[in-house]
Amino acid sequence: MKAPGAWIKLVLLVAVIGGAAVIVRVTPVGAYLSREGLHETLDVLRASTAAPVLYVVAYAGATAIALPGSILTIVGGAVFGFGWGVVLVTIGANVGANAAFVLARGLGRDGIERLFGTRLAGLDRATADHGFMGLLVLRLIPLVPFNALNFGSGLTALRWRDYALATVIGILPGTLVYTFFADALVLGSTEATADARIRLFIAGGLFLVLALVPLVARRLGFRPPSRSVGENT
Repeated sequence: MKAPGAWIKLVLLVAVIGGAAVIVRVTPVGAYLSREGLHETLDVLRASTAAPVLYVVAYAGATAIALPGSILTIVGGAVFGFGWGVVLVTIGANVGANAAFVLARGLGRDGIERLFGTRLAGLDRATADHGFMGLLVLRLIPLVPFNALNFGSGLTALRWRDYALATVIGILPGTLVYTFFADALVLGSTEATADARIRLFIAGGLFLVLALVPLVARRLGFRPPSRSVGENT
């Protein structure tokens, strides 16, 4: 691709991500995606007969343009319960994550190659050879930003099938824990029963287990590739 075309596409990608940040800050969308707006988001979904479809579309759309989706995972468990919550979160998150990957690959990859040149070769080889395992480990770490991995992966030479499979597997533990926690929290707030309290304790234990997943992965020898962009050998 000619250089001007590559730069224009990269600028468009930056505009999409920057525009999403502006949307969160200056429109009502940001309120719905915030912790403070959680109750309003729940009310909107519960009032609609098309709630499952609206939820998946909203989750996928938010993820595709890098809007924060963590609150939507909590909403999924709170509105639809644990079982359906897991199903709908998984669908929405994976559709959105793959859309973000395609968007980054289509708009940003050529510009990144122009920007870094041969310095990108080392990272490309690492992601081509170890991309699946590296991304899987990163997906399992709760503190690694979900949207950053989506767009960052699209800018590398990571194969789409490796990306898609690592995403499906890697986000499942967190999806299970967060939706179970939200479902348990709703039950605990509406029913002061022993079963509700037990579920809340279980949810807390699952959060602890999720936090230990990266440590266990490292002990088992699962590590992301360590090559940097500037490596050429």
